Amino acid sequence: MTMTFAERADQLCDRLRDMEHHAEEGDQLFYCAYLLGLLGLHSSAEGEGNDVFDQAFTVILQETLDAEGVTEKDQTNITSLWQTVCSKVS
Repeated sequence: MTMTFAERADQLCDRLRDMEHHAEEGDQLFYCAYLLGLLGLHSSAEGEGNDVFDQAFTVILQETLDAEGVTEKDQTNITSLWQTVCSKVS
């Protein structure tokens, strides 16, 4: 059965919350919170499929990081965390 976008967002948020609770440094907390906030904004999008959601969110994430002027280091770390979360809940 194909997962809806809302279900996929919930799944990813659950994993990020778990990671956030176990984070030992402020930067990791920031990266988790950043992704959680953005996922919350886009979790109501209509559609189905894990890969489709992940790909669409990756584009939105990069556009948002660029628009908000997030530093290159933070962009790299947030993007890396996003890729890690996606691979762990596939």
